[in-house]
Amino acid sequence: MDSIFLSPKHELTEEEMFIAVYCCIDTWYSLLFGSQESLRLSNNNTPAFTDAEVITIALMGELKGEDSQHGWYRHVKKNWLFLFPRLCDRTRYGRRLRKLRFRIALVHQHLCFLLGADCERYRIVDSLPVELTRLVRLSRSSEPFGSVASVGYCASKKQHYYGFKLQLLCDLRGIPTYVIVTSANLDDRPGFEAMVQELAQAGLTHLCLIVVSDKGYLGADFCAQMKALYGLELLPIQRHYEKNEPESAINALLKKSRRIIETTNNVLADLMHIESSRSRSIKGFATALVTKLAAFNLGCYFNSLLGEPLLQLKGFIH
Repeated sequence: MDSIFLSPKHELTEEEMFIAVYCCIDTWYSLLFGSQESLRLSNNNTPAFTDAEVITIALMGELKGEDSQHGWYRHVKKNWLFLFPRLCDRTRYGRRLRKLRFRIALVHQHLCFLLGADCERYRIVDSLPVELTRLVRLSRSSEPFGSVASVGYCASKKQHYYGFKLQLLCDLRGIPTYVIVTSANLDDRPGFEAMVQELAQAGLTHLCLIVVSDKGYLGADFCAQMKALYGLELLPIQRHYEKNEPESAINALLKKSRRIIETTNNVLADLMHIESSRSRSIKGFATALVTKLAAFNLGCYFNSLLGEPLLQLKGFIH
């Protein structure tokens, strides 16, 4: 793999990227899980088409910007079967990928460790919408996730949508470290508190995190509550009402740091289509989400090896 990354980024071929991704995933899979037999419930404990190959194909599809799992599978079967000679059928591939979502999530966390993002004290949080179906089609649709999804409003796009809201936590370089999904109609603050509660259960609040947020997290009482309960200092950007008065230096600095997570959101939306979903089950949606985040961090990891800007993920695959 080292020899592959001796080439400039723009010279890497799709085949070389397949090999690089597989080498990384196969190594990390053995490191994190030992073998395929661990945690497998089926009688086939050693499938010929390995878990590392399943994850490799999924991550490559996200790095390539493929929006359809079925379309990407057909592309791999047509063009790259010599790399995956024991490729299983499409429905089995989808089932195995969904069963591997927890392991893909651990690969994402391992990449956070390799990038040095998991122990950073300073973080940035932002919310972004995930649209499941157009509002005009909602009355004629089956209303997927009807018990948990809802109609919400995206202020940045000035439009209503049906789906979910993601709360994304990043380090100051824009590396996603944690995500939580809430209903679209839920305010940012309850979703953020749910995220902090999960971080506390994972033992991460001992870092005494300092989190930069946008206007949706304003509220002196809420900030004081986060500090008292979790030792977390929330720094929301203040609303600037007085046009004749100059903006404070700290507010200008916070706005500058906010642009980093906006870049992360733009890459996730434009390249990996995170703001829309074709999934029709909770397992499918969760699998797609963790795969996108793992692929994002994998691209950042490759950029770090190549000496490229971390968030420039376009251009890996030609």
